Amino acid sequence: MTRSRSALFFTVYLLYFLSFWMVLAYLPLVLKAYHFSDGQIGFAIGLNSLASLILVLPFGVFSDYFSAKRTLVLATAFYATYFVMLIMFQDFVRICLAMILGGVGAATIRVVLMSLYLKLIEPSGRGKKVAFLQLGGYLGFAVGPLIGGQVYAALGAPAMIKVALGLSAGIFVSTLFLKDAPPVVFTFKDYNRDIRNPDALFLMAVVFVLGTHFGAEQTSISLFMQHNVGLSKQEIGMVFFGLGTWMALLVPFAGVVADRRRQVFGLLLIGLLISSCFQVITVFAYSFWSLLAIRMAHTAGDTLCILEADVLTARFFPSSRLGGNSGLVFFVRTLAIFVFAAVSGWLNQHWGYKMPFIVNGSMVFALASIAFIYRATSRAGSRP
Repeated sequence: MTRSRSALFFTVYLLYFLSFWMVLAYLPLVLKAYHFSDGQIGFAIGLNSLASLILVLPFGVFSDYFSAKRTLVLATAFYATYFVMLIMFQDFVRICLAMILGGVGAATIRVVLMSLYLKLIEPSGRGKKVAFLQLGGYLGFAVGPLIGGQVYAALGAPAMIKVALGLSAGIFVSTLFLKDAPPVVFTFKDYNRDIRNPDALFLMAVVFVLGTHFGAEQTSISLFMQHNVGLSKQEIGMVFFGLGTWMALLVPFAGVVADRRRQVFGLLLIGLLISSCFQVITVFAYSFWSLLAIRMAHTAGDTLCILEADVLTARFFPSSRLGGNSGLVFFVRTLAIFVFAAVSGWLNQHWGYKMPFIVNGSMVFALASIAFIYRATSRAGSRP
């Protein structure tokens, strides 16, 4: 892939994460201002994930069979409509409809863009190449909430969402210039054979565990920062900026390590263990700097997990069917996000905003430990 094409993928990924996190970081606060209950907030954000469960897999298959580029254009239209509806409506039913459109659009952009990129890059040095694309995502994750917090505090939620809408228009235009991958002829038996690979099944199980902690964070982190730590909207934006910048600095090194790794799943499971420990420790944050330090340690684990999950997806599944198979992996992760977003909404309502981090961190640490022991013993058992 040429540098100009790589730069275009980088730009689309940057704009996507910039607009996505600009709104998502403050969405619980926006819905709270709309007088939604904690349970309704958890349901609405979980619905965003549930919607992508229903359609992201078919859209992934569609991108393999017909056109990844056309699928991206359609997804971007859904994504932009989501922002329009958030500006226009404040009632629970229509906000839920907006979340459905946003979930389908956002998930399809994320899955199809990454799978198209993986189809077009050469296998050698894949870790560094995936890290380059993810660098754009982390920069968007850093800058989006920072800008969003400033605009939200100064001009209100509608102005913040309008900025995200403008960025989604930039995504639409950029996707028109992406190179498409040739469609493939296949049967669904091919996908069935792909997922029977034991390593692919193990990857999906670990990705499910990883997804639960995203569900806890998307529902609770901004509410925790505001109500428990006492941060302002601008300070919340600064936390996301610091974390995104930190992850952007880490991911190139993680890419090099991923290319040199000897143990399959090693980085993924180590990342989960680190992430889960500091998920629990998050509840002890009492100030801006203590929260930032704890979450930096947490996101160091996240950086390893997210990078390795994408690299292993490309490794275990055939490149010609990466759209559908990436959609399946994302389906598994999103199912976990939906489940734990709903659980977190219930925990928030009954036990406060600290409880999702305690429950989720403990659960993920236990499951990651079991997975790590299982892989270690299975490797030992396979040696002569």
